[in-house]
Amino acid sequence: NLDFALAHCRADAYHNKRRILAYLIPIKLYRGRLPTPLILQKYQFNEFLELTAAVRCGDIMKFNESLLTYQEVFIRKGTYLVLEKLKTLVYRNFLKRIQAIEATNQLKLQRVQLGFKWCEEDVGLDEIECIIANLIYKGHLKGYISHSKRVLVLSKTNPFPIDPILKNT
Repeated sequence: NLDFALAHCRADAYHNKRRILAYLIPIKLYRGRLPTPLILQKYQFNEFLELTAAVRCGDIMKFNESLLTYQEVFIRKGTYLVLEKLKTLVYRNFLKRIQAIEATNQLKLQRVQLGFKWCEEDVGLDEIECIIANLIYKGHLKGYISHSKRVLVLSKTNPFPIDPILKNT
């Protein structure tokens, strides 16, 4: 267990902690636990600074750029595929931002598509429905899609639960 190894590592064992964190950070990110910028700076994990900021605010463009910039580093460490799966959380937080801007629980998929275009993601309405359906299935989003009206109807109470992310469903 990497958490156990980190907790029982000597306080002055900087390099050992860095090695443990190199694999623990991607796992924690995937489970929805974002490290603080202080920890990332202390152990010189600059490759995770932009990535975690992008996940935190749902910035798809910044996430893609960061993943591409440090792709070789992540592949070499064997963490690239885990980090690529973070896109689900980025989409969740992206939709959360759109919902906050729109200030309604009914989001027209055309408006969501405009958000994707603004992030330089050319995504069709069917693909947006698929992304949202996967978020709903995984429990990252509470609501349903009205296919005929092309509307995402979010739950009025806690439409973006964090519990399923932390349970890693």
